[in-house]
Amino acid sequence: MDSRRTKAQNSVTEGEINEVVEVRRPVVLGLFATAIVPSGQPRSPPNVPQPIEIDTSSHFATDREENDRDELIKWARSVSQSLRFAIIVRRSDSGEKRKAQLVLECERSGKYVPAKKKLKSDTSGTRKCECPFRLRGYYNKATKLWRLTVVNGMHNHELDKGLEGHLVAGRLKPQEKEFMDEMTRNAVAPKNILSTLKERDPENKTSAKQVYNARHRYKVKMRASMTEMQHLCKKLDDNKYYYKYRTVVEDGVEHLQDIFFAHPRSITLLNSFHTVLMMDSTYKTSKYKMPLFEIVGYTSTEKTFNVAFAWLSNEKEDNFIWALQQLRCLLRRETNLPKLKVGCPIPKSNKSWKQYCAKQSLGWEDSFIAAQHRFEEMMSTENVVPIQIVGAGSRETPLVID
Repeated sequence: MDSRRTKAQNSVTEGEINEVVEVRRPVVLGLFATAIVPSGQPRSPPNVPQPIEIDTSSHFATDREENDRDELIKWARSVSQSLRFAIIVRRSDSGEKRKAQLVLECERSGKYVPAKKKLKSDTSGTRKCECPFRLRGYYNKATKLWRLTVVNGMHNHELDKGLEGHLVAGRLKPQEKEFMDEMTRNAVAPKNILSTLKERDPENKTSAKQVYNARHRYKVKMRASMTEMQHLCKKLDDNKYYYKYRTVVEDGVEHLQDIFFAHPRSITLLNSFHTVLMMDSTYKTSKYKMPLFEIVGYTSTEKTFNVAFAWLSNEKEDNFIWALQQLRCLLRRETNLPKLKVGCPIPKSNKSWKQYCAKQSLGWEDSFIAAQHRFEEMMSTENVVPIQIVGAGSRETPLVID
């Protein structure tokens, strides 16, 4: 009996184990799983994008031969631009010291090499995708001609619908560089330069960024070995500006603290219209984070004009006092200076200035308004002189007018 019971118990235990094994329990895929997947269901393979293969070999297979390799490069680039991609020169040698060779590749060939210096923003993209496209040029010493062959005509990326944004396709031509340098010398805005280039050549693919870069290279070339401050002083001297500056010594090095400058014509206008001056300081939007202190004058015809400008290191009382002292030097007559009482603080508004002004300055406001009204009346009155026909004269009988 004991042996039968033991066998029955064992059989029951085995049956329960089989039932437990057959039960399918749900399995959770970690903390970030969006759903519960049964353990018996097969997992679908991840969606892997299909590799892109675009063959352009037939467009470059040619028996074309050129005397100059530049002509061969020009032809290859014209074909690539018609297919909406750009070609770069990977290696090139004329054969004077080494073997003559020419290797052309797609601009998206190779790998991106990050800069050793840490950038401000870690999020950066690249157009490099190891494109295998490659052309090779050979030089035949017997015929002295260059010939192009296709090493690999496949692309592993989609071809663009247009060439806008491609650096190679948007390069400036020599005549376009000369035109842009001339426009830069004449202080033409970059957007106007770009629009003019597009009007001259409808096929031009130059971007605004390339125009800014070309302008920067031209300015660096014009500056030569001079520093930016030396170049600024030279420009002020060349245009006969009045300018003053002061420096401060830090760690044994002399640094610019403030600079004040005014145009000669502005100085003339200031001595004619010195009654009303408006002053304001902008935010630190310059490269050196220095606020721009601007002084504007007001004429009797209700027109404003720029009197002077000053780059200040700080917006403190000492900096503004120095700038106003330089402004005072522009006035040629002592009678043009404002007359204030001794100990008068810097006024915050026109009303506070009236509280501290001297008796000689009390009539300035009324006389200015009266002169302005007289000028408006004079401009509104039009004196029309009647036209009188006196006849016609000739060489024999000249016209005599009493």
